[in-house]
Amino acid sequence: MGVTLYGDISPATFKGLAAAYFGNTPVKLCDAGGTPVVGATPAVAPAIQRQPSILPATAGIGDSVTLDLGAASGTPAPVASWDFTLDGASIKGRLDSGAMTMELAEAGSYALTVTWANSADAVEATPASLLVKKDETPTTPAIDYARVALAYVDAASSFSGSATDVTAITATGTGGYVFAKAGSGTAIQRSEAGFVFGDGAYVQTQVLSNQPTTDGLFVVVDVTLSSYGSNVGQLIDGTGINLKLRNSAGAIQALGPVSGQGALALGTVSYGNRILIGGQIDDVLDLLRGINTSGAVVSAPHSGLTDPLPTRFTTGRYVKGTLHRLVIIGRAEGQDWPVTLEQVFADFRRGE
Repeated sequence: MGVTLYGDISPATFKGLAAAYFGNTPVKLCDAGGTPVVGATPAVAPAIQRQPSILPATAGIGDSVTLDLGAASGTPAPVASWDFTLDGASIKGRLDSGAMTMELAEAGSYALTVTWANSADAVEATPASLLVKKDETPTTPAIDYARVALAYVDAASSFSGSATDVTAITATGTGGYVFAKAGSGTAIQRSEAGFVFGDGAYVQTQVLSNQPTTDGLFVVVDVTLSSYGSNVGQLIDGTGINLKLRNSAGAIQALGPVSGQGALALGTVSYGNRILIGGQIDDVLDLLRGINTSGAVVSAPHSGLTDPLPTRFTTGRYVKGTLHRLVIIGRAEGQDWPVTLEQVFADFRRGE
């Protein structure tokens, strides 16, 4: 059917008309501007068909979420206006380019608000919300090394001599250990980061006896090695039935006290970088254990492991680098460990 134009007709003529027909065929009557005055489709207010959502419904820091605006019906088709907020502030601009996704980087209250509107009305959808909590993993309590360690040394430990020529280091702990200067060559220095060895002088304890270590012994060392020395570097060594942590041409090793209890590999050295390692003799479980440079626990069983009974501890011999921290923990016969290797390692790592 074509379009028929009529002359000047007052709009009042059509007031109250709901429909127009040409014969039995419905038709539209429009004004001169083309706006329907009879037979126009009536506007219908928006109605929510699907509420907005943040998916997945539970997520944490580091997870990726996807926003779904939901859906609404109405005539004409409603248009959504929306915002994505964190604790009330808009973060819409942080969404991935061209996508409705984002990786969560902060804790807080996230909300997706949507309003649907057309010429008839506007309606607000129920906001979608997501609460992201801070990491609440319990931290290891600080360890009182004065009470549980035989010896503990760090950059704040008391020392004798001068900062450019350290002659002794007094350890904290129940053993009353004093590491006195031994050897010759490059002097030991004390810096804010720890005690610096230069493949010359080193330190060792007094002669020891009756140490509470017969059921076990472990050592954790926090050190930065600058380069390889003139021989196998002794991070912890000594005499008696003892534990050794060594740098053998770039390979970090834990060694048991007697032949046949071979070297346990603890990773390789990246010179100039700080490393944290641990070694342990567990006489109850007959295990030589350690924590390697990657933080992983490694172990090797040794049937009939000899009771550890050190008579002297040595550190810094053939070492080039800075000793940041060192702790020696003993396990007396028939007793529990006063603190575990893993607990001390976690405590040291927290302080890095």
